[in-house]
Amino acid sequence: MKIVVAVLSCTVVTVLVAIAFIYSGLYDVAAISPDNRIVAWALHQTFSSSVTRRMSGVQVPPNLETAEAIQSGARFYSENCVICHGAPGQQITAIASGMNPAPPDILAARRRNDPAGVFWIVKNGVKMTGMPAFGKTQSDTQIWEIAAFLRKARGITADEYQNLTGTRCLSVAPPSPRVGPSGSGVFQPPSTQSAKFVNCEGRRGP
Repeated sequence: MKIVVAVLSCTVVTVLVAIAFIYSGLYDVAAISPDNRIVAWALHQTFSSSVTRRMSGVQVPPNLETAEAIQSGARFYSENCVICHGAPGQQITAIASGMNPAPPDILAARRRNDPAGVFWIVKNGVKMTGMPAFGKTQSDTQIWEIAAFLRKARGITADEYQNLTGTRCLSVAPPSPRVGPSGSGVFQPPSTQSAKFVNCEGRRGP
C-alpha cells in the first residue's frame, strides 16, 4: 500500500511541476534561439519515428519516375518549396534563414528521399516545423509527382535545375516600408534598386 501511495504522490508532484513549468514562461520559444541538443534530439527522433511508422502503409505507384511526373514535380517545387528548402545556384531566402528548425536541403546528393516518406510528409505536413500539409490543396497525383522529382533530383546541378523547372533568378530589393514626409505615417513602396534577395520567375521563350 505504501508503494502505491508513493507512486501516486510522485506522479501528482511530477504533473504539478510540469504544469508550473508550462505556465512559468521559462522555456524560450523564440525561433532565433536554437534548441538545446537534448530537445533537438527528442523532437527530431519523435518526427523520424512517427513518419517511419505511418509511411509503412503507403504504397508507391509503379513507374513513379516518369519524365512527365518529374517535370511536373519540379515545377511545383520551384513555385512552392524553394522559398524554404532552396535550390542549387540560389541564395538562401530570408524566410529560410529565420526558421527553426532549419528546413533541410532536400536536393542534396546525400539525401534518401524515400518516395513513401516524402509522400506522407508532403501530404500531411509536420507540426511545429513550418512544413504545411499540401494534402489539403493538392491531389495525390501531384504529391507523387513531387516525390518523383525529389527522388530523381538528388545532387542536381544549378543548370539541370534551371532547365528542368524553367526558372531564372533575379535579384530584387527587399520590401522595407518607409514613412512619408514629416512623419505623416503614409506608407510608401520601397525602391527596387538595392538587390538583397532572390526572386525566381518562370522563363518564357528561349
